[in-house]
Amino acid sequence: MKIVQMVTQVALATLLYSSHALSSEPQYEYVVVGAGSAGLSAAYKLKSLNKEFIVLEKNERPGGIAENGTHGRFHYAKGTEYLGEPEGYLAKVIQELKIPMVEIPSPMDASFFQGNMYVGGQEVARLTIEHTGEQEFQKFITLLNSTKELTFKELRKLDTISAKEWLDVHKISPFIQQRYNVMARGLFGANLTEISALSFIPEAIFDYVDVEDVSDLTESDATSHSESWTTQTGIASIATAIASELNKQIQYHSSVNKISKAEIGYQVEFIRDGELHTLTTEKVILATPAPVAAYLAKDVLSNEQKNILEQVKYAQYATVALFSDVPIFNQAFDLAILDGQVITDLYDATWVERHYLPELRDVKEYVASVYMAPQGVADKSLLKRSDAELMDIIFNELNLVVPDLKEKVTGYDIKRFYHAYPVFNKGYFTRLYQLKSTLSGVYLAGDYMAYPTFDAAFESGYKAVLQAEKE
Repeated sequence: MKIVQMVTQVALATLLYSSHALSSEPQYEYVVVGAGSAGLSAAYKLKSLNKEFIVLEKNERPGGIAENGTHGRFHYAKGTEYLGEPEGYLAKVIQELKIPMVEIPSPMDASFFQGNMYVGGQEVARLTIEHTGEQEFQKFITLLNSTKELTFKELRKLDTISAKEWLDVHKISPFIQQRYNVMARGLFGANLTEISALSFIPEAIFDYVDVEDVSDLTESDATSHSESWTTQTGIASIATAIASELNKQIQYHSSVNKISKAEIGYQVEFIRDGELHTLTTEKVILATPAPVAAYLAKDVLSNEQKNILEQVKYAQYATVALFSDVPIFNQAFDLAILDGQVITDLYDATWVERHYLPELRDVKEYVASVYMAPQGVADKSLLKRSDAELMDIIFNELNLVVPDLKEKVTGYDIKRFYHAYPVFNKGYFTRLYQLKSTLSGVYLAGDYMAYPTFDAAFESGYKAVLQAEKE
C-alpha cells in the first residue's frame, strides 16, 4: 500500500510540476542566480527600475567571497579584504545606502624578503631600489605610465601576450618580476606566465597611482593615504547592507540546477529545503562562476558560448585566520611574503577596527589572516591538503617572520575557495567581449568580469542589467 501511495504522490507531483512548467505567463521579469557582489548589484539595479525579480542564492548569506568571521570583539575577512576608492555604480549604491566607508590607515603595505621586514611605502621602495637600482625602478614606473596613453588596438595586443613576456621585452628587473609574481598568485591564482599583460598592468599601476618619479616614493611620509577602502567591519558589510535593502527578494538555501527555454521566456529549476521548485521568468542573470553558468544554462547557451565559458580557469585559495592573545603581526595592514612558497600575504585583521574604534585599541585579542595561493593555475594541490597540513605550511613558512608562531596561536579558522576569481590568461578580454556581444535572454555577470575584484564584479552585475534592458 505504501508503494502505491508513493507512486501516486510522485505522479501527482510530476503532473503539477509539468503543468506549472508549461505556464505561458512568466512569474518574474528577471531571475538573478547568485547573491554575491554581481548578483546583489544586478538585483539592486532591478529594484531601482521597479522590475519584478527574485534572487536565488544557494548559501545562507549574501556576499559570495566577501565573507566575515568574528573572534571576540573583532571581525575578520575570510575572503576579499578591501577595494580601491569606490567608483561607478558601487559608489552610487554606497552613497544611497549611506554605508560608512573608511580608508585603510597607513602604513598599508609592508614586505618581508630574505629575513628582513620593510614597513611602509618608503621602506618598500627602498627594498626595490636595493635589489634593482634606482634607474631600473624608474624605468618600470615610466613604462607603467606610458600604458595610460595606449590606443585600443595597442591595448588589445597586450591581451595576446603574457605579463612575463611583456616584462621581459622591456627588460624589467628580476626582482620586480619576483614581487609581482607573488602579487599575481595572490590576486589571480596564477603566475606571470599565465596572465595576460593587459590584466597585469592595472594592478601594477594601482601601486603607483600619480607617481612619476621614484623620489615621489622615497620622499613620501608614513601618513600618506593608502588609496584603499573598506568598512570598519570589512567588505562583507557592503553585501549585508544591500541584501537588507532587497530583503525578501533574495531567497537563500535555493540551489539552481537547471535553466531551460519556456513557452515564453525561461524556466528555472531549483532546490530549496530539499524540495524541487520551478518558476518562469522573461530573463535570467547568471551571477555565478563561469563553469557553473555553463552547466546551469547548457540547454539555452550556444555551443560557442559554452566553449568560451569552459575556457575560463579559476584560482584556488585558502585563507587562515590565526587567533592569539599576543600580536602576530601588527606593523602594517598587509605584509607581502616575497620569498614564500605558498603564503603570499599576512594581514593584521584587527588593523582597521583598532584605528577607528578607540575602545578596541588595547584589547588583548588578535587576529592575523594568512593568504595561501597555488604556484600557478595548474597547481591544484593546495586545497587537497588537510587542515593540519595547511597549518604545518604556515608554521614552517612564517617561522622567520613571526618567531615562535606556533606557541602564539590559540586557534584558527580555515576557509577554502574552489572558485575564487577567474584567471585572466592570454585572450581573456577578447573572449569576454566576444561572449557578451552574443548574449540574449540569459546574461552573465560576476566572475567573468573585467578585473578580479569585488568592485569589478559589482560593476558587471549592473552592466548585465543595462544590456538586458536594451532588448
